Amino acid sequence: MTDFIGSLRSPGTFYPAFIGFLAVWLSLRALARRGAGAPRWDRLMRALERAVLALLILAMLLLAMLQIVLRNFFHQGLVWIDPLLRHLVLWIGITGAVVATGHLRHIQMDVIGRTLPARPRLLVTRITCVVAAAICALLARGAYVYLIEEAGFGSTGLLGIPTWGLTSVLFIGFALMAARFASRAFTARETLAALLAQREVPLTDGTETHG
Repeated sequence: MTDFIGSLRSPGTFYPAFIGFLAVWLSLRALARRGAGAPRWDRLMRALERAVLALLILAMLLLAMLQIVLRNFFHQGLVWIDPLLRHLVLWIGITGAVVATGHLRHIQMDVIGRTLPARPRLLVTRITCVVAAAICALLARGAYVYLIEEAGFGSTGLLGIPTWGLTSVLFIGFALMAARFASRAFTARETLAALLAQREVPLTDGTETHG
């Protein structure tokens, strides 16, 4: 198992394995949505996303408040809180990016797409999602190589937690973003159109008349 994990550092091994992961993930997701019902499944995933983000943000706020109280009223503080807060910012940022990509609300420069009719715009969105998934896969491999090297060094961070564990969100986040972009690239036309409509950019089919 250790040899296989180490072999994934090679692009020739990592990308086929990653594509296999995407295929399995998309298949399991499709089966889960079919079994639970698409609306119910989507509601559950949205609730899970919000819960994870809420817990991370709440933990960051409570720890920051605790540190302020300790320093202002007791003239001391916990040395591990400040580095933990920095890592929580990273985890919150990456988790928010994963959520945003799932709803196609990530930061983007959509100049051409806004001017296109409905069908060409959907096609452009699918192509964009494929390209974004490929880029996220490249970043995921970079994050994976970094984690493997950190694990090899055996360095530890706050509270004795391995450094690779504290920064593992980089690989997890980029892998999930790649999976979500890939999912959106092959999602149903109606679902994709609804997601675009939620961004408050009207879709037209090019048949409207203006009087």
